[in-house]
Amino acid sequence: MSLVLEAPAVESWQTPEYLAVVNTVAPLKGAKHVGCTEPRIGTPPLRPLTPETSLGFEVIEFAEQILKVILYPWQRALLIRALELLPNGEYRFRRIVVLVARQQGKTTLAGVLAAWWLFVDSARHPDRVPPMKFKVVGVAQTLDIAREPWDVVKLWCDPKPETAEDAELAIESLQDATAKVTDTNGKERITARSRAHYEIRAAKNARGKPAAKVLMDEGREQKDWSGWNAVSQTTKSFWNGQLWLVSNAGDSTAVVLRQQRDAGIADRDAWKEYVEKGFVSAEEYANSHDVSLGLFEWSAPDGCEKDDVAGILQANPSIGYGAMTVASALADIRGMTDAGYRTEVLCQWVTSRVAPFMDPKWGDLADAPKVDGRGVLVAAGSQISEDSHMVIGIDTSWNRSMTYVSVAGYRDDGLIHVEIIRMRAGMLWVVPEVKRIAEAQGIRHVAVQSRGCPAADFVQPLKEAGLEVVEIFGTTMLNSAGRLKDRVRDELLRHRGQPILDMAMANGVAKQLSGMDVWDRAGSVVDVAPAVAVTNAVLALETTEKPEPQASAYEDHDLLVL
Repeated sequence: MSLVLEAPAVESWQTPEYLAVVNTVAPLKGAKHVGCTEPRIGTPPLRPLTPETSLGFEVIEFAEQILKVILYPWQRALLIRALELLPNGEYRFRRIVVLVARQQGKTTLAGVLAAWWLFVDSARHPDRVPPMKFKVVGVAQTLDIAREPWDVVKLWCDPKPETAEDAELAIESLQDATAKVTDTNGKERITARSRAHYEIRAAKNARGKPAAKVLMDEGREQKDWSGWNAVSQTTKSFWNGQLWLVSNAGDSTAVVLRQQRDAGIADRDAWKEYVEKGFVSAEEYANSHDVSLGLFEWSAPDGCEKDDVAGILQANPSIGYGAMTVASALADIRGMTDAGYRTEVLCQWVTSRVAPFMDPKWGDLADAPKVDGRGVLVAAGSQISEDSHMVIGIDTSWNRSMTYVSVAGYRDDGLIHVEIIRMRAGMLWVVPEVKRIAEAQGIRHVAVQSRGCPAADFVQPLKEAGLEVVEIFGTTMLNSAGRLKDRVRDELLRHRGQPILDMAMANGVAKQLSGMDVWDRAGSVVDVAPAVAVTNAVLALETTEKPEPQASAYEDHDLLVL
């Protein structure tokens, strides 16, 4: 196993000034491995990076000369690339997305940047942005997370340190430049003598007055768009406004971070297609495309093994300079879930925090209807044989928001066919609709979990409607999910490729009850009720017998939801 990575080729934008500053810091004596300085995925600069084309050089000097902070090479590279300037002196990037594994020094970097904004950059263009209107805002899912870099700045500049230890960390020049520090919970604020100020907020309270600069930490925790939609608008009205979104990788719930990353990758790919292939110059491209989003990601390549040293060094650029080592990263493998290790240590995106339960063959078993370019059906896709036994399966979301009705039966080739035939909000509609479908199709059996879930409320009403209820509980329930997984693994089942069902199968996770895997409604990152409904139907199909007489499977032409 190689201990070092091959040195990357020098890019045209990596000027001698850039390389000299970035490579100033030597690895710790005796370090066996050294993390990667440059991001694996990075937005290319528009022009060579020098002190005239990037303010990152200035931030690094401020950190060294004023704060006495020696930044790691990757932090230096990021600052220089992210604070690139346009020819008119404005920042090139309005939004900057930074992805890197945990424990790499993100808090220190954020503190340095915030202090420089507050005490240096705020006075750069008083004609355009007066210092008294220059606001730095730190935002995170919780106030405690947003407070971490704020506390770093407070230690440096507080004119009235709370303890002797704090006083030793204070920097006199910054104390002299600070008018007031307010440390009341929820009202944290550092005000410079220039009246520029730095405050923090939780994402849910992020809507407010415009801000010149925004630091949004732990972007992976933004599970909906409310916080982002509010925060992302705050810098728009400011000349040279800038928003930084910093995080490690996330899962399918990190909708905000994922979309920003996808947009950054799309921009990078477009650059490669036009500029790197020589179709247009960088200047021509910038004049005709939006180049204001910067993505800088230190991560292991998708699909690499967890113990891949090269991947670990790409995701953990501080290795060799700080306390973290490859050995400590490898030691985490045994104590973390696969998904947890990949997001936290390798900075890789995963579908969910834990491995999905269903066999991945599910996607290969789709047999959907096909139409030609004129919309004419050319293949019916998977369907139940006209003389097959059929059963209905039902389940409701853990929060009672949606209910799904499925059907299972046998195809002409003897394989099991499953699909979702109804889905609608709430629960009150279910029994009358299931009764109508059952009567139209000659179905007698309806399968539903009868204990410990919202759908248990259907059992008695279904019986009163004259249907035979297959109650799924106890040992039967403990075996039901595994039973379906076996059928999928052995390719004994087909479905029609419905997005709502495919999403549940691809992302739903299981939990252990009495040593057996059962669908985890509340713990899954998606609604697994469609998967549970199908699971129930398959179990009932294989444990009940066909009633007589049996109507055509497709006699009710509005049965299927395609």
